[in-house]
Amino acid sequence: MRDVRRAGTAASLPPAVLMAVAAGLVTLALGIYARHAKPSILDTPLIGHGTRSFYLIALVAVVGIGWQAHRFFDRPIRGYTPYPPLATAGILPAMIVLASALLVGRYHTAPIVVMAAVLAATGAYAALSIRDVIDSGDTEDQPVLLIHIGLSLVVVFVNVALLLQFQARLLFLAPTIFVVTALLLLQVHDGVPTYPVRRQAYALVGALIAAEVVWPLTYWPPLGWWSGAVVASVVTGYALVTRANLMRRLTGVAAAQYAGLTAALLVFVVVMSR
Repeated sequence: MRDVRRAGTAASLPPAVLMAVAAGLVTLALGIYARHAKPSILDTPLIGHGTRSFYLIALVAVVGIGWQAHRFFDRPIRGYTPYPPLATAGILPAMIVLASALLVGRYHTAPIVVMAAVLAATGAYAALSIRDVIDSGDTEDQPVLLIHIGLSLVVVFVNVALLLQFQARLLFLAPTIFVVTALLLLQVHDGVPTYPVRRQAYALVGALIAAEVVWPLTYWPPLGWWSGAVVASVVTGYALVTRANLMRRLTGVAAAQYAGLTAALLVFVVVMSR
């Protein structure tokens, strides 16, 4: 009888809550393992012998969270639609777990582990709760979508900044940052009525720009959080411009404003990094 009640309670919980709990517990488990394995930034993730097992487990967890979110939240297309949506619901929760895994792998202290688990759970819940608004079809003027865009850009920053802290070669960093940025840019425009091929093309071009920006940053002394902020600033400006273009709202004035915002962010990062 008690097992039946537990099964009924789990079935009645919203999928976003279940995924949030799973993301938090996965991050907590990875943090506990990181405190035991003590991965070093001198070892390249998935390549260095000292950290391979931790990052392999983290990669499996990232894929698992993303796949389950896809199963829960990506709805099948029924009937004809001129702008079919992309199956991107699992990308942001997966990238949040990836950022949390990199965080506990870099700073494996008890407070950081607990903080990363809480942030992973709340971030996954926020990312998946917004899916109802995105799937409603009435998304052009929804203020809640700003949370989706902002959360995506923050996840870009955290992932890139943490990856740049590893003493890895550019041959590893550039492709990895390309993939992470491409995935996040692919879903940042969810809800915008446009052809999927345009979103895919914009995501690939933006990821290529981010990967190209990484190359000169490897010679910049404050490598890590500040370098990640530079990449995130460029990606932010790019995402705003491409979103306005996809929504057919890009004007010369808007483009100048977005360029000015990007330049201001870059100047702020450079000044603060000194």
